[in-house]
Amino acid sequence: MKYVLTGKEMKDCDTFTIEEMQLPSVVLMERAALAAKQEIEAAYGPESRVLVLCGSGNNGGDGFAVARLLLLDGIAADIYFAGKETSLTPETALQKKIFENYGGKYCRKSDFSEYTVLVDALFGIGLSRPITGAYAKLIHRINVSGQPVVALDMPSGISADTGEVLGCGVKAQQTITFAFMKRGQILYPGTEYCGKLVVKDIGITEHSLANLQEPAFTYEKEDLKLLPQRIPRSNKGTYGSVLLIAGGENMAGAAVLSGKSAYRTGCGLVHILAEEMNRTILQSNLPEAVFSSWQQRNGLEVALSRVRVVGVGPGLGTGEKAHRLVKEVLESWNGPLVMDADALNILASHPEYLQNSSAQVIITPHPGEMARLTGYRIPEILENITEVCREYAAKHQIICVLKDARTIVSDGEKLYINTSGNDGMAVGGSGDVLTGIICSLLAQGMEPFKAACEGVYLHGMAGDAAAGKLGCRSMMSCDITEYIPKILNFKNWDISENIEL
Repeated sequence: MKYVLTGKEMKDCDTFTIEEMQLPSVVLMERAALAAKQEIEAAYGPESRVLVLCGSGNNGGDGFAVARLLLLDGIAADIYFAGKETSLTPETALQKKIFENYGGKYCRKSDFSEYTVLVDALFGIGLSRPITGAYAKLIHRINVSGQPVVALDMPSGISADTGEVLGCGVKAQQTITFAFMKRGQILYPGTEYCGKLVVKDIGITEHSLANLQEPAFTYEKEDLKLLPQRIPRSNKGTYGSVLLIAGGENMAGAAVLSGKSAYRTGCGLVHILAEEMNRTILQSNLPEAVFSSWQQRNGLEVALSRVRVVGVGPGLGTGEKAHRLVKEVLESWNGPLVMDADALNILASHPEYLQNSSAQVIITPHPGEMARLTGYRIPEILENITEVCREYAAKHQIICVLKDARTIVSDGEKLYINTSGNDGMAVGGSGDVLTGIICSLLAQGMEPFKAACEGVYLHGMAGDAAAGKLGCRSMMSCDITEYIPKILNFKNWDISENIEL
């Protein structure tokens, strides 16, 4: 697990380290500069000519220190100072003076063509307003220079909190950030401006997170160890049973995808309650599942009595029968309940169904469904995706899985930002697969918030494995299901084993 901070949270960590751990600010700056210098030198070599573009804030101080350290290693490095002398922070004023004392030189030209690398140290993580005027023109010159750009901490012009482009932004080939990732570095569109992201330790540790309230986090391969363990002496009851209320008229495929992904993720038994006309298709394509018909008398009541977890919505439709099923499940079920697709569209038109429910609800909307649930426009959701997700989860006391290129999971307090997955997963049926995965993890006993986060991560990892073999353009949702075993099949759950995607 890795923490992902806002700009303010990172500044609070700086303050804690300086005041409580007694590590001086200038020492942190020197360590950041040394880490950045090493990355730049390794990437571009001793023959490079480096221009560091500095502002007046502490990001500029990092830049002055980087330039000086490069000079001391025999690498040509100049400074383009874009700030104001009167606005220099004390640390940056000191670093500027040290740079000059070591014979550092300034670039006064508007043409950067003599340099082989540009280093962006203009604004860092503190920017909160759109860039205009002379700074906007400078960023344009950086972007059209044709030279590779390394950003220190954050590409200038990109919000550290949301990834929003504040007027204009530096397009970096590499971003060297310090201590922790920032939200704007992994959220879109900011992630596209960062290029390769490298996180460097400078002495700010997880001790500094103690005063923060639930910082956001993301998963990495090692977190697959959180998945439920298998037990040698076990049976299908050990791994739980799932009911999928899915597959309306001519929509059997959604039920197949959800059911198969639930089995592939390890649950013991899948029940499917679907339209009678889908019986042959479902029993032919997923014979392991227990089929029940909507038309069966007491079919829902009997099915609910047999399972630990319910998933409702994939291919359900929004007709009268579907409305009645969603309403009855929310009224009668008090266990884990995953709601997707048409169930969310029904919920949008009848929010009172949720208010009267005692189920442990997880919803998995895409931005269009979230717009119907909240009344926000899709652009508003995408611009502030983390807070929209958290706000809705808190308001309704549920878990929200807001699907996007960076899927967000929140229970109203905790916030998970997913970094697995790819554009090959932007295909019909991908959400049905995710529903099956989350239901399966719940059936195996995972706590709902962890099941949602781990399910989203596993879903993306399987998608990455499929894309590695098939390419993003040619992927189908069934490929995600078929590559789940690729991710889960590491020997004895040794996470150190290489998982090749």
